[in-house]
Amino acid sequence: MIRLRSSKNIPKLALDDIFSEEDDLGLLDVAPLKVKAPAGNLSASQYEDITVFYEKHGRAPEDDADSFDEKKLARRLKAFKSNPEQCEALKDFDPYGLLLDGLPTHFSQSLDTATQVAFEPTPSFELDKSELVTSLDDIFDDDDGLLEFDAPDIFTMRHVPTEKKSQPDEIAKRQPCADFPRYVSVFEAAQKELKAGSATLERFRHELQIHIGDFFILGGVMGYVHSAGERLEGYSSYNARLHLVFENGTESHMLFQSLTHGLVRDEQGQKVVRAGPLLEPSDNPIPTGTVYVLASKSTDSALAPYKTNLYKVGFTDGAVEDRIKYAEKDRTFLEAPVRVVMTTECYNIDAHKLETLVHGFLGSQRLNITLRGHDGQNYSPREWFHAPLATVIEVIKHILDGDISKYRMDNTTGRIVAK
Repeated sequence: MIRLRSSKNIPKLALDDIFSEEDDLGLLDVAPLKVKAPAGNLSASQYEDITVFYEKHGRAPEDDADSFDEKKLARRLKAFKSNPEQCEALKDFDPYGLLLDGLPTHFSQSLDTATQVAFEPTPSFELDKSELVTSLDDIFDDDDGLLEFDAPDIFTMRHVPTEKKSQPDEIAKRQPCADFPRYVSVFEAAQKELKAGSATLERFRHELQIHIGDFFILGGVMGYVHSAGERLEGYSSYNARLHLVFENGTESHMLFQSLTHGLVRDEQGQKVVRAGPLLEPSDNPIPTGTVYVLASKSTDSALAPYKTNLYKVGFTDGAVEDRIKYAEKDRTFLEAPVRVVMTTECYNIDAHKLETLVHGFLGSQRLNITLRGHDGQNYSPREWFHAPLATVIEVIKHILDGDISKYRMDNTTGRIVAK
């Protein structure tokens, strides 16, 4: 027969008796509390990364580690340890005493006993961690990731149209200009005009605009707009990558919008306003780009009526071979391979303006046709002209010679004639 014992005969245990018993299931094993870095305390937040590394790997970060992140933490720890003031400020955030061996002797000795104990190595016996749990916050801070979850789906934006950029996405950094000696004479000529009064400095505003060949003052340094790349898509107004050369021997590939907005924000931002063109022939010719003429190898039937005497006139400040490398994927080249007919290196002139003048003079011979691209979308090429090659070359020559104003285009014959 089983006899039930009355609960009155079982001795009641106090809380101390309960917590003093063996914790076979490890219910009271919680991590020691750490002092959280307060918001806005950058040093404490940075040092907290070091203690997290120590907890994960059981050692301090090392300088000769393979991981870049570990090297960064090691350098940060070294910097903290070399600064007694930071060691004092971070002592409450250093539960493992990682900063102690970096303290000078006189500083270490000045610490009180309580502080010294805080820097002692972790004792070999296990602490009764149940005494460290004093609030719900302690429990939630020690959840080992159980309470971490992804943001609700309502915060995930879908089907939202991308806005066009209204501001430049980056400001390029200046770097030494390898071929700066070629530009020395240009800056000397600009300074000479300013001293002579034939050029003036005017506080920059957007109405003044910036063009290739212009000079400006940004951050107290004179700059020169050497060239511009193709217009960039995705911006609400004109933007392109500029090649800028500065009088201090540096250069930059800055966005047009970065330059103009920077000049407006700069209280001393100015533009050099000249009465006439600055670039003149000199003993030190300055390369300003290449104007090229191309013929198309396209097999598009829509181009068949124009295949004879169909040429593209373009400009690049790099190698022509690089410019046409991916012609098959570029509508500028009719999405087809091209053949280089001729190239003209430009020195001491604005090659971009030369290209513009050629396009303007040949405007009535511009290819006026709509083509279907590889993606099925229609487009209209703007830099291809239906004119005899001799006419195209002659136009370029007269512009280079400076006497193009003496000629006009005969739209009937497609040739240029004297006025």
